[in-house]
This record gives sequence, C-alpha cells and structure tokens, in this order.
Amino acid sequence: MIFLLSGPVHSGKTTLLKRAVREFKDQGVKIDGFLSEAVFSGKERTGYDLLDLREDRSIPLLRIAGEEEWQRIGSYFFVPSGIEKAEKIILRSGEAQICVVDEVGPLELEGRGFWPALERVLLPPSTSFLISMRETILEGFLDVLGKTDARVFDMKERDIFSGLIQEIMKTV
Repeated sequence: MIFLLSGPVHSGKTTLLKRAVREFKDQGVKIDGFLSEAVFSGKERTGYDLLDLREDRSIPLLRIAGEEEWQRIGSYFFVPSGIEKAEKIILRSGEAQICVVDEVGPLELEGRGFWPALERVLLPPSTSFLISMRETILEGFLDVLGKTDARVFDMKERDIFSGLIQEIMKTV
C-alpha cells in the first residue's frame, strides 16, 4: 500500500514523519527509508541531508552550491552520492514493513533523481510506503501511479498523525 503525505512547503511534513518513525519503531515495526533534513549555515538554509533510517547516518543530498554536471532543480543541486544512497535505500525496501521516502519532488516527476529506483518498487509496491511531497506535486504523482492504490493524507487535516498511524498499522 502507498500512503502519501501532502502539504505546502515548510508545513511540517518531515517533522510529522519523524514522529511517525518513532511511533512505528516503538510498536516494533521494521522501518527503512530516509528523511530529508534541512542544513543551515547560521540562519541560511544551504541544503538538505539524507538521513538513512536504518543506519541512522546522514549524507549530503541537496546543496545550493554544486557542480555544473549535477542534476538541478530550482536553486538546489543534487549531490550524486546522495541520489545513489536514496536509490540503494529504496531498492532494499522489501526488507522492511514500511519504507519512508521524504520527499518526492519535481525532479522525480520528470523521471530523474531517485525516480528510476522508486518506480521499480512502487509499480506494484513491494512493501508499504509512506511518501511525502508538496501539495503541488500530488496530482502529477497520482497520475504517475495510475491504478496503483494510494491513500492521501493532507497536512491541513485535523489530527492527521493518529489517523496516519492507524491506517498504516493496518497494513503491517
């Protein structure tokens, strides 16, 4: 089953996913996947790190400064080793009960970034996935999924956390 967490930029998607990961682990659920955590220099956001949920280690994923040949979207460059790590995590997802992917963006909708790996395990899903994305990406992502069943959770919903946990726990 695919669970999609959708909301505006900086609406708390990653924070909610961190809470969900703690809750699932507390309930003995085998979790894998990654979170995208903001990196700051002083008060300036300089990029995002990929936090591997199995290994509890972070590596650079996005940076404002990068090499010309790196994939780019908006003002961010994708660090190649970060994309490779995301792909490896996604491809090993069958070993977990839930795989968290934070987050799918415009690059993946274009078939780039870590989309090739995600496509291999999502169509059809090899395990339960909890995937975050901006609300502006949701419709395009649902189109890509086609007939694959997905349950959408909107960050604007009241008490989204308990509903999300209950729905996902039914699948593990």
